Amino acid sequence: MSTRTFINFDRLVSQKGSGAHVVAGVIVLLVGLAVASAVGSLALAYAVVIVGVVIIISAFLMIIKQYERAVILRLGRFQRQVGPGVQFRIPFADNILVIDVREKVREFTAERMLTKDNVPVTIDAILRYRIIEDRARDAILNVENFNDMIQQVSQTTLRNNIGASFFQDILSKREDVNQHIKEVIAEESRGWGIEVRGVEIRQVAIPKELEDAMSMQAQAEREKNARVTYGESEVLVAKQFQEAAKVYSDNPVAYALRQSNMLYESIKVQGNTIVMVPSESLNSIGFGNLALTQAYLDSIKSVTKRPSDNGAEENKSQNPPQTQ
Repeated sequence: MSTRTFINFDRLVSQKGSGAHVVAGVIVLLVGLAVASAVGSLALAYAVVIVGVVIIISAFLMIIKQYERAVILRLGRFQRQVGPGVQFRIPFADNILVIDVREKVREFTAERMLTKDNVPVTIDAILRYRIIEDRARDAILNVENFNDMIQQVSQTTLRNNIGASFFQDILSKREDVNQHIKEVIAEESRGWGIEVRGVEIRQVAIPKELEDAMSMQAQAEREKNARVTYGESEVLVAKQFQEAAKVYSDNPVAYALRQSNMLYESIKVQGNTIVMVPSESLNSIGFGNLALTQAYLDSIKSVTKRPSDNGAEENKSQNPPQTQ
């Protein structure tokens, strides 16, 4: 079974011939019988006849794979479309065209196209499509090269869509753009027996200068949002302080305790610390006279020196004094 393949791009349409099998079978019969007659071997003659008949019978049969569909042209006219399996044909009269119906992927690009707001972009996309099994005859008889045709239609549709869309819409509404391109291509290829499975934009490229400008714009936008957020937090903090002021104004003891706690928190560090305490603060928490102030400071000093005293005692316990 001889096979001639016509390939344009990745289009695969095979033409399965049958005349060569008949010719080969006749040649085998003639040569084999001549040799068998010359040597006088009856067994050889039977074997040659069997082989020749099998070859001739195979010319009437063809095998179509599961992912293929065949179109039979008898004397140049469409006869029928057949599916996978063993099919019958007439040698010399039937021309068999076999087409692959598996899903295919086609890449197409729109280079340096201007959007509706005059932004130059380069877009790469892919198209997924397949030949409808029951309409394989349309893909062969209605269009010369369906792969080339659908690629050109896809590229033209993408260019038209870019020119009618804003740049931000292409970035943020990519699914809508894909769906619109798919519908247009599907409408164009309806008469070719092709089913468009999907269109996906893979990459949107813009000039480097425009990319830097957009990056600066995005950074400025983020800084603006950060400043707005900081201002809102300041308002919330001010409201909280206002509520706290109302509590402290109605309860002087709570205000004094708060001041005392803040003072303690500020001087509870290790080591020697000098703390400047305004007299107004001491008066507000009840330490207006010198004696009370001195007692308060002594207590704070003992708290800050307590770790160092503990360290000294540990040193004495480790190194006891020696007696002479």
